[in-house]
Amino acid sequence: MRYHFPGNVRELENIIERAVVLARDEIITTDDLPAGLHVQTERSVLNPLDLSHGFIEKVAAFEKTMIEHALKLKNGNQSQAAKLLGISERHLRSRMQKLNIVNTLRSR
Repeated sequence: MRYHFPGNVRELENIIERAVVLARDEIITTDDLPAGLHVQTERSVLNPLDLSHGFIEKVAAFEKTMIEHALKLKNGNQSQAAKLLGISERHLRSRMQKLNIVNTLRSR
């Protein structure tokens, strides 16, 4: 909602329609948006010098990025990801739930 879209209304409408069709869940997330748009939005939130986002939002975005990266590095294994991050599995699961992180890489 805070992202300044550089295109016109028709382009934005096409992006939203595409996201609705391709969304994996009932809620459209940044993962459902085109990669270029997702990267720009993520960079803005994670950039410590961009003050257009609040402190809490920036900390949550940074934490979410760290957790998702740890899960990718450990192929979705939450136990190993927690060790990599230096936190307990319980804390990891709690943060994942609070930050709405879905582990799509779960080891089977």
